Formats: sequence, structure tokens, C-alpha cells
Amino acid sequence: MVAETEFLKMLLVSVLVGGLLGVERELKVNPVAGMRTFMLTSVFGTFTVFIARALGEGLFLVMGFLGIILVTILMGAVKNYKLEDVGVTTCIAFLLAYLLGVMVGLGYSPQAVAASILITMVLVSKKYLRAFSETLSHDELINALEFGLIVFVLYPVVPDAPIDPLHLINPRVLLLIIIIVTSIGFAGFLALRKMGVETGLPVVGALGGLVNSSAATSALAIRVRERVELLPSALLGIVLSNVVMLARNLVIVASISAATFQLMLVPQMAMVGAGLAYSYLFLKPGKRLLENHIPLESPFAIAPSIKFALIFTAFSVALDQLKAFGVGSVYLASVLGGLISSAAVTGSIASLAALGSLDIRTAANACIISAIGSGLGKVLIGRISGTSELRIRLLPPMIATVVVGMAALFLQGGL
Repeated sequence: MVAETEFLKMLLVSVLVGGLLGVERELKVNPVAGMRTFMLTSVFGTFTVFIARALGEGLFLVMGFLGIILVTILMGAVKNYKLEDVGVTTCIAFLLAYLLGVMVGLGYSPQAVAASILITMVLVSKKYLRAFSETLSHDELINALEFGLIVFVLYPVVPDAPIDPLHLINPRVLLLIIIIVTSIGFAGFLALRKMGVETGLPVVGALGGLVNSSAATSALAIRVRERVELLPSALLGIVLSNVVMLARNLVIVASISAATFQLMLVPQMAMVGAGLAYSYLFLKPGKRLLENHIPLESPFAIAPSIKFALIFTAFSVALDQLKAFGVGSVYLASVLGGLISSAAVTGSIASLAALGSLDIRTAANACIISAIGSGLGKVLIGRISGTSELRIRLLPPMIATVVVGMAALFLQGGL
């Protein structure tokens, strides 16, 4: 009775995993194989294993596999030539349904169910995968593959301990920070590439804050120099870019040092709120643009990663040496470092705090001060890349953000 119950369970699971794949194929306009066919194919795979075991003849399993291959070839011929529906996805899914049934017959039912869910997700994601591939250029795809090597090959094998004489640089922590920053940036980068011509500069600036807020500020400022009527939209975009940068840095710190994150959360969020409030109350977007391309380098590129790692390493070492001269030196280095790369500076400060090389309170204050330096730096970028009017218009929102952040820091007892 137990054996019969187990057999029935296997048949039910076979029907489930095959039917899950078949549901997606059934939704096609002219399906060459539908839900019932996929169910029966999985059941056939389970039967093949069951009968092969009962007969004690492994050759039966091989013959069953050869038989399903012949059916798949026939299906492909009908689909591609008779129905003129060119493609092999259905044929591959058909073979996978059979193999899932074999897995069930071999006793791997949980794995078969999990695999069927993943395969179905791949089948239904055609539209999104095509949009993703169309968004990426060839060079960006190569960059993404290189990034994959960092994540899945290099990261698991690098030492998880400091390797420098000062015990400051942990290769795995450094790679983790690069992965986090790059992933956040890539999300914004894809959005920038996909928005098209109907989205205004404010949204472009906000998304640019995920990639590189300084680069986004420079690009928007250049637009103002080219077309002065774009100043309202560009101004709002730069302010929103700074707001997103502040939120992004919080995510970076939270992933490295929870204690530092807790101490900087209120002042940093106060600056985010100040930027959003000023934008809502005083800044109005201009007319929608006919063109909004912002020339930002893909964050998956190796060069930005190397640059980030160098800044991170140099700042970590410099900060460790400067702390001997007091917290004032640390704060000065933070505000100057924020002009270069607030993400790298924030990551290195949080890393030092996590390693115990820097006081948690000092680290939280330094991260906030670095963000303040980055915000003030955008005023300078606005003048260099843009116009004097843009610089003048940028001063009030940036000063308001700084004042609110410093006030929250003092009220929290940070300084």
C-alpha cells in the first residue's frame, strides 16, 4: 500500500511539473504542444524510470529518451515548417518536461518542482529578457559578464581577512562594496537607457544619482549651458540627484556596518527630506524635452570599478593615518573626499568602522560630512560645467540640505 501511495504521489508531481511548463506554452497563438501534452510527457518520463527499475533493465530508460527525442524532432518540424513558427523554445521545453518526469521517478520531486518553477519563469520572461538585451549594447554586455566574473568567481575565493600591513584592506569587503555600488548604479543606468524621449530631466537626474551623482550633475549643467531655457528642469534634476545619492549612501553603509548606519540614519534622512521638501516647494520642472540622453559610463565597466577600488583603498589608508591627528582631520578628509566620490568615501569609512579601526560615532559623522561635501561640490560643478546662474540657483537647496543635516547632527549629539 505504501508503494502504491508513493507511486500516486510521483504521478501527481509529474502532472504538476509538466502542466506548469504547459500552461505557458498553451498561451501561445498556435501552440504545437499544450498543457495536456506537457503533462503526459512528464508522466511518460516517470513511467520510464518506474518500468526500467521494475524490469531491472536500464536500456529501457535509454530507449524512452530516444523515443522522446524523435517526438521532439517531429514537433520541431511541424512547428517550423508546417506552422511556419520558427523557434526551438517549445522543443527544448518539451524535452525538459520529460527530464523533470524522470527526476520525479528517481525520487527528486522537490528538485523537480523547483526546476519547473524556474523554467516556467524563464519561459514567461521572454518580453522582459528581450527588453533587457535591447537596452544593453555589446560593450555593456561584455562589462556585465566581467562583473559576473567578479561576483561569482573572484568574490568567493578572495581572502576574507585584512592583507595589508595596517590591517585595513579586506579584499572580500572591498569586492562586496564594489558589487553593491555597481548593482545600485546599474539599476539606475538601465532605467536611464530605457526611458526614451518622453521623460524630463528631473527623472533623469534622480536616476543618475544611483549611477554617479557628480556625473549626472555635470551632464545636466552642460545642457543648461547649451540651452538656458532648460535651467528649471536641470536644477530640479541636480537636486534630486543629490537626494538619491544620500539615500544610496545609506544603503551602502547599512550593508557594511549596521552600527554606523543607525547613528547616521536620522541626520542623513533629514537631508533627504530637506532636499525633497525644497524641490516640492520651490522648484518646478520646465517643459518636457525632445531629447534627454545623459552620457554616463556603464557602472559594470572595469575602469570605474578599478577607480572606485583605488579611491576606496587610498582613502582608507589616509583616513587611518589622519585619525592620529584628531577627528577634525578625519572630517576634513571626508568632506574633501566627498568632492571626488562620496560612495567610495562612505564605503571606506563604514569598512573602517566595521573593522574596529575607526570609532562608530566618528564614522557616522564622517559619512554625513562626506555627503555634505558631495552636495556642495555639485554647486562647483554647476558653475564649471554650466553657468553662473545655475550655481546661484543651486546654492539655496544645497545650503538648506547642509543646514538641516548639521542641525540634526548636533541635536543627535554627533558633534
